[in-house]
Amino acid sequence: MSRTQHVDINPKQWKFLKSRAKRKSFIGGRGSGKSTVMGLQVGDMWMEFPRATWVAAGLTYVQLDSIVVPAIREALEMQGYHEYDEKTQPYGVFVIQRQPPKHWKTPYKKPGKKIYQYCITFINGYTIRLVSQDNKETHRGLSIDGILVDESATISWEFIEKILVPALRGRKDAPYYNHPLQHGIFDFSSASWTIEGNWIYDTEVKYKAMLTERKRKYDELEKKEEGSGKQWLLDNPPEYLFLESTYKDNQQFLPDDYGKRLKDAMDPWKFAVEVLNQRVVKLPNAYYHSFNGDVNLYKTAFDYRADATGKLEWSSSDYHADKLIELSLDFNADIVWCLVCQEYGKEFRIINSEFKKPTVVNTELEQNILKQLAKWFIDTYADHLEKKVHLYGDPNGNKRSATTDKRNKVFFKEFEDELKAAGWKVFRRESKSYPHPQDRYSLVNKLLSGSEEKAPRIKINQNTNKSFIISLNNTLVKTDKSFSKDKKSEKKAKLREWATDPTDAFDYILYAKYNHFIAKTKWSNTGIITLRK
Repeated sequence: MSRTQHVDINPKQWKFLKSRAKRKSFIGGRGSGKSTVMGLQVGDMWMEFPRATWVAAGLTYVQLDSIVVPAIREALEMQGYHEYDEKTQPYGVFVIQRQPPKHWKTPYKKPGKKIYQYCITFINGYTIRLVSQDNKETHRGLSIDGILVDESATISWEFIEKILVPALRGRKDAPYYNHPLQHGIFDFSSASWTIEGNWIYDTEVKYKAMLTERKRKYDELEKKEEGSGKQWLLDNPPEYLFLESTYKDNQQFLPDDYGKRLKDAMDPWKFAVEVLNQRVVKLPNAYYHSFNGDVNLYKTAFDYRADATGKLEWSSSDYHADKLIELSLDFNADIVWCLVCQEYGKEFRIINSEFKKPTVVNTELEQNILKQLAKWFIDTYADHLEKKVHLYGDPNGNKRSATTDKRNKVFFKEFEDELKAAGWKVFRRESKSYPHPQDRYSLVNKLLSGSEEKAPRIKINQNTNKSFIISLNNTLVKTDKSFSKDKKSEKKAKLREWATDPTDAFDYILYAKYNHFIAKTKWSNTGIITLRK
């Protein structure tokens, strides 16, 4: 067996490899070293997982064969591990895409002879199965101990969730069963271009929440006994790690003009996403092409004043408890949405939003997602002084569905009755029919752009409308000049709340209130792109 050797890596790669987290994401642009760090992760693990089986998943087998396999081979050789060849490298410790020598150990779940073409196998039986989303042959009969995913933003979450995750079984009697990385899921990707690929950022949300909780626990223990917090962190590995990287983090290993050459050769928006790893928040064929974060978003603001004792009091300058509230609803058996709005001065504000999805429960209240949504609004605005609501939304809300209500009540009526029972006066303002697609498209973009002088400015609270804003930015327009939305995300998105549903609620209220601002317009295929670091 060859001896390991010192490998120079960048700080982001070092942090990734050092982490004991079971769920790790490395999101990096071109030249950031993400393929290398995947190979280095394999090199760090194989001796600690004798006879284990991990998978390296990719969109296609061609991708795995042309990108992943060479990256793993190169990284292993950097670490001093060589590919076995009976004549030229009998000291090698792994073979790629062929049967290993008969005297080598085999994994607990031994592949069939034909499956070895999809494997990287080590002398101690540690095996990586190459699994592609487009080739079912490569993932038959899987029983695995961990998952590596290449270019995860291109992979369907459904494939990972329904095919790979259920295969995370392994053996309880294996010597590595209690290893921190056992049943790990590590993904490596560039930034996502689509709503379907946004699942790669789930780790970021969980990672940040975990850091907050670990710090709280550390501080709590340190107050009781110095050193106990540090010991707790050592004894309890983190669950998540999320890293973002660009070629700049890896510059010491790249030509000095690497970034300049790419910038000169690529379109600016491709360079920003694929190289600088900036997230796309508006696509070239965005339905809401006039949406501009600098213009249409704002943060929750507060007014402060001292009371008679000098104690500082605050009130929101965003939401006004003495003003009328306007709601817009979108109905669907899979999800219902509510946008909470107020018109104040020269601004029309979306101050809040909420959605409810079906859950497997026993009580009628929980089964009825409309009741859940109504209860959320009633509880959130219990202290509102002017208990009057104008109710807008989906014309489909005047239909009935046992899926949403067991008593088969009209959707709007179900929601309205709950508010009235809580003391609210409800005034129905929903449209009775759907607007013409071109009129709808033209109006919402005109209002977002602020080009109509007499119309109110559209403002969205970025603190309370995260899912709605993601949906707004990722909604696409069909390219057939029908001015219609591309609704594919309502079937494919891992997180349904990031699909197009809330944008419909947005359109309904804007059209009902401001359709008199419509002017005749022609097709616009504006290629505006907004990028966020």
